[in-house]
Parts: sequence; structure tokens; C-alpha cells
Amino acid sequence: MTIVHTEGIFSHEVSVCKCPGSDPNDWHLDLLHQRLFPASISKPKTAFTYDVLDHFLIDALECKTSAMSFYQKLKRFTKNAFPERVPDRYRELMRVSWLWRDLKHRKWFGFGHDAEKDPGDGGLALFCPACPQPGLNLPADWKVQYDRDTVMRQYVIDGNFTAQHMKMNKPELDVALSDGKGYMVSEGPYQNHLQQSLDSKERSTCSNHRAINAANINKSNLRSTGIGATACA
Repeated sequence: MTIVHTEGIFSHEVSVCKCPGSDPNDWHLDLLHQRLFPASISKPKTAFTYDVLDHFLIDALECKTSAMSFYQKLKRFTKNAFPERVPDRYRELMRVSWLWRDLKHRKWFGFGHDAEKDPGDGGLALFCPACPQPGLNLPADWKVQYDRDTVMRQYVIDGNFTAQHMKMNKPELDVALSDGKGYMVSEGPYQNHLQQSLDSKERSTCSNHRAINAANINKSNLRSTGIGATACA
């Protein structure tokens, strides 16, 4: 079995537990008990240590390290002179780190130890205790006690109009693990909104207005042309 660790990629002989009462189909669970995340459930040949998955999450967050660069670093740790001789587990790292990130989020928000409880819409988003919310941090008669200008919600909206996402050749292979459970809207209602919305081109009275000209360019090959976010202020 190929073991990917923070110090490199190694090959080890691993035997399936054949003790009385053990189930060979639960081999992946035995690996998890040893802090090894298997790349597959059925007859896994590759496993990643919990440490290397945590390191990759931090590197991607703080250092903006891509999965390819991170794995190339591990290959250098293993054989600096001949990194091409190290087994290529880049695709497995992409898939396992995706699952690992989702599992960590569910654990942080209290859904990691209860298989029957599933987070609803926004269940994996941080709760804001500072925003005025009736029934949580406001009394029942808050409309009588406070003026309208004292208790009010304020929102800020910002967008990135260069975060483009191209259409996938096989969108059915893009399986969402937490659709609508974080900060992004669910895919179903979002697609319904796009079908009902009209895309009208804005005309500018200015000469060669770059922002409007860029928005009117044909982008039929793009799935999305930007991303917007709303947050409490």
C-alpha cells in the first residue's frame, strides 16, 4: 500500500485483519482507526495520513498552495534527485482532500458524531451572534422597548466579476457534498432563478466604458462570470 505522509510517499506491506468476528469488507474502517484515510473503500491501495491532509488544508489556506505543488513537494521529500520515480497519487489527493475538508466542517459544526442528523440549508455556516435576531438576543417586546433606528440589520454586498467558471464537459460528475449547507446557495433554486431571469445588456452613454463592455461580451462557454456575496455589517 502507498502511504502519503508529511515526510514523503512510502510503500508498506499491509495485511487485512482476519481475526474472529472481523469483516474483510470493513478494511477501510480499520485504516481510519489507524489515522489513515483510504483513497477508496473497496480494496484501497493508497492511504493518506491525517497529518498530511491537515497540512494540505493549511497550506492551501495560508500559502495558496495548489494540490499539484503540494504533491510535488512531497515527491521531493521522498526522492529529491528522482521525483519522477515516486508514485503519482495527485488525483487521489484531490479526491481525498475534498472529502476530508467536508468531514472537518461537519465535525466543527457538531454533525460529525450523529449519522442521522444532517445539516440543513446554511447549517455549516458560522452563526453571527452580533446581529439582532428576535428570539435569540432580543426580548419578545423588542419593538416596544427599542426605536426602529436602534435595532436594525445592515448588509453589505460585494462581488468579484473576474472569478469565471467554465462549463464542464461532464457536469454530472461534479457531485456536491454540502449543496446549500454553507455560504453558497443550493444548485437547484439557483438554476431555477437563472431560467426565470432575463439577461439584458446595459447600454452606456460613456465612450468605451470598460466595465459595461466586458459585461456585454459573449461568454456562452462560461458557467458563471463572477461571484457575489452578502454579509451583515
